Amino acid sequence: MNRRLDNLISQWTRIGAGFSAAQSPEPPDLERLLLETARQAPHMARLFIMAATWLHRYGDLVAKHRLKRLIRDELEHEHHAALGLLLDIAQQGTHPEKFASILRELSPASEARPLFDVERGTAKLAERARRRASPISTRWGVWCEEIEFKDDALRPASWLMRENPGLVMRADFRGDLRASVLAALAHDADAGLSELDLARSCGGSRAQVRSALDNLELTGKAFRTRKDRERRTRISLGRPDGRAVVAS
Repeated sequence: MNRRLDNLISQWTRIGAGFSAAQSPEPPDLERLLLETARQAPHMARLFIMAATWLHRYGDLVAKHRLKRLIRDELEHEHHAALGLLLDIAQQGTHPEKFASILRELSPASEARPLFDVERGTAKLAERARRRASPISTRWGVWCEEIEFKDDALRPASWLMRENPGLVMRADFRGDLRASVLAALAHDADAGLSELDLARSCGGSRAQVRSALDNLELTGKAFRTRKDRERRTRISLGRPDGRAVVAS
């Protein structure tokens, strides 16, 4: 297993996916975790299945505005189809569909082929993958069979929230712009330099971000400051009295 894949598995283990691996010491950047999962999933079928299972149960924790921004700015086009298939499978049976707005940012593979490397090795295996491909995977151009969610391999919500307390706020916000604001402040180095920088990082308009900040500041989850002679408003996590707020 390569080092990137090892690190990815440890992050999924940290948020409750059932792998026999040590969990990462810090909560992951969930949206970038999904991008890296799309890149690495062809190397490991269980990774794809566990990620789909986790998203099916806990998809409301994803900061959707920020994920769309990261797809546009950071995800290589060759991996769009794998992420599209992952999210599309994960939202099956949900009403409304959890990831519909994100899927509009993604496109199928330009040339259809098996999703997993093991089936790309020979023409015979590739043809078998094509024949057995699910309708959803055929639509995305990355063939794989119907998958069965492994719900019994996930940690329960009580464990997830206890070990990753920053996810509690995401659960409260159910993926709306406030979740993206907090995630950007926690993980994007320049996000707090100004409202404009924050809007770019979290994927909302400046007016939307200002409205989200009004609520977050009211409840002590973020605050805005402006130093003497500075025109820009800086934004930070937590409270101005120094009490920390976890926002991973």
